[in-house]
Amino acid sequence: MDIKKHTHPDMLEKYSFLWSEARLVIAAVALFVGGFPPIFLLLRILPIPALLGTIGLLLTVAWIVSGVASGYLLYRWIKGGKKLFGAHVQLDMIAFLVTVVSGFNLGITGITGRNIGMSLLPLYPVFVITALAYLWSAYHLYTRFNASGKKLF
Repeated sequence: MDIKKHTHPDMLEKYSFLWSEARLVIAAVALFVGGFPPIFLLLRILPIPALLGTIGLLLTVAWIVSGVASGYLLYRWIKGGKKLFGAHVQLDMIAFLVTVVSGFNLGITGITGRNIGMSLLPLYPVFVITALAYLWSAYHLYTRFNASGKKLF
């Protein structure tokens, strides 16, 4: 395996984008089920106490990676002239902002152990609205990504 291929800026951009897309969908599911990680549903079905610590550690790492991925996407967006898919389209920018802010929020959660976004308005209707915004953003960005020949910036 050639590590240089996978660490090339274009590949890091692609991986960061795909990670962020998956994160938006998983976060939407989490919000729909009341604001806790869906992996914990598996622990209810298969209650294996030894998995709890491992899953907690993996979630923390995944949240930090989400913050780093969002930071990288923001950096590439700035370096790319603040354009998405080669243009300045307001809906693209809104979807991108949702992605980056939610990723930073999870990154901060991984570092501090406190989800600022969920603690601002811990109400289920707000969770549902946020989940719908995440799903819309993921769909919109993925559709535009494919239509642009898989070129983000």
